Amino acid sequence: MISCDFLTKIHDALVDAKDNTAPFGGMNIIFAGDFAQLSPVSGKQLYAHLDLRRCATTQGQKSIFGRLLWLSTNTVVLLTKIMHQSGSENERFVDCLTRLRHTDDCEWIDAPIIVCDNESKDELNIRMTTAFARRTGHTLHWYHCTD
Repeated sequence: MISCDFLTKIHDALVDAKDNTAPFGGMNIIFAGDFAQLSPVSGKQLYAHLDLRRCATTQGQKSIFGRLLWLSTNTVVLLTKIMHQSGSENERFVDCLTRLRHTDDCEWIDAPIIVCDNESKDELNIRMTTAFARRTGHTLHWYHCTD
């Protein structure tokens, strides 16, 4: 998976190479990838919510522009059959991958998730507590403290 920033770099390079200010220098682009794979090493995923607090920075603007480039994609083809691990010897593994991809494996719904930074942890906690409250029919209350 590539980041929003990297998509902007691809766009910028093609605009310069083609001397055309249209998206990707006016070239047709084919993207291929797996949204269930790991996130980019750095930068925001193409499908992530944007952090509007960063829009005043150059890096934040590049992320927003990359996201807009991604959203301008007008044709999408979804490939649904796993081909890389095809064969009867991998049938159980492919079944497991499919269940995990579509979150059909209930044992893992409430499994601990380990992240590498506080920003990701805070965002994940907000999403998960909101989803839990909705799923259980409870009202979510936020309490803040000052140390």
